Amino acid sequence: MNNQEIINLLLKVKQEVIKIEFDNPYHVWVFDNSSYSKIEDDITRLQEIACLELEKTKRAEQTKVTLLLTTDICWYSSVDDYFKALRLRIKNNKENIDGFYIENLQQEEIESISNSSKAYIQWCEIFSKISDHVEYDDSNAWPSYIFVMEGGKSKKITTYNLPLKNIEKDFLNSIDISPCDVSTLTSVDLHSYERKLVLRSSLIELYNDSNDKISFLSSILQSPKKLWDLFSINYEIYINKYSINKIIHEVETQKLDFLSKLNSLVQEHQTKSLSIPAVLVSTAIIKGWTPSGLLLIFIAMLLTCAVVILGIRNARNSLADIIESSNKTMVLFTKENVDENDAALTKKINQITTDAVEKLKIKKRSAEKTLTILEGLVFFGVSVWTMFVLYQFKDDIISKALTIIQSVKDFLPN
Repeated sequence: MNNQEIINLLLKVKQEVIKIEFDNPYHVWVFDNSSYSKIEDDITRLQEIACLELEKTKRAEQTKVTLLLTTDICWYSSVDDYFKALRLRIKNNKENIDGFYIENLQQEEIESISNSSKAYIQWCEIFSKISDHVEYDDSNAWPSYIFVMEGGKSKKITTYNLPLKNIEKDFLNSIDISPCDVSTLTSVDLHSYERKLVLRSSLIELYNDSNDKISFLSSILQSPKKLWDLFSINYEIYINKYSINKIIHEVETQKLDFLSKLNSLVQEHQTKSLSIPAVLVSTAIIKGWTPSGLLLIFIAMLLTCAVVILGIRNARNSLADIIESSNKTMVLFTKENVDENDAALTKKINQITTDAVEKLKIKKRSAEKTLTILEGLVFFGVSVWTMFVLYQFKDDIISKALTIIQSVKDFLPN
């Protein structure tokens, strides 16, 4: 039988009680015999629970049941006792108190305290995640959260001790969790570190501005909106100043890498294209021309032009591969850095990567244009060279042509 079932059974039995006495540390429940007969089976079941130490004494008109009601079954004499037990469970990393009973409280009041307890546990979880260390006092397990902060241009280290202690009777019921999105603050994802860092600095900023340092955390639990508002503002600033700048730096690094590849590709073929003018100049300064020399130079020129043209066309394919690779890299980078829970950050990252890809595409078009011009210049140079060679051998060519024509005429019948 779990604690909740035990409590439910005790409360059922308690409804028949006509008087409650105390024999410290025991409760003595007094029943008239007619009422006791209705719950006798339940009493028998409760006797099986060792920690209750239940004993019954039956007399002529009344039956007395002595039992030990302790925190072992989550039965509390006051809200203070319950709250202390809750703090001890948090200190010892034990599970939350699911079913419990507090004497002299209505069920609605107990449910309200249960909801407030969940909020308190969530706040303790948040503070423990963003602080550097947690200390508890030995007597009542009140927590104190230690923050070690480095601030200012002097890089001075400052230690803050923020106690979470409030002995007011209604404190537990006054705790609020809204409008803070606890799941967002405590979830483990790509940007959880940034959120914790900003929440930590926002909390210390409010603490420094607070006039009542002792009850500062208590006031945050009772009115968290001031912390949430400051966190929202500071987180937006952090995104713009740090996260976005970091992403821009990474995107620019990737973009420069691809631009370097594009430039290297174009410069390589610009250098190769210079071999064409070199051939033109070398042939122009030749003193004596012979048919065999001309044939050798002509073949060399054709091979040089073929190599250059093939290289330029291969470079065009390489340009397409580089742009395709850059697109895939940017898409992967975007997927790794976007946060579905942060629309503003996602929008900015998409804008940065889109701009980078567009600039690479513009550079690709410029590189393709340069390669096309180089290809055109090669053809132009070869054409000029061909006309120059033909001009140098015009007399021989005309003589050979006339000889061939005359041979053809002689061969043909009259």
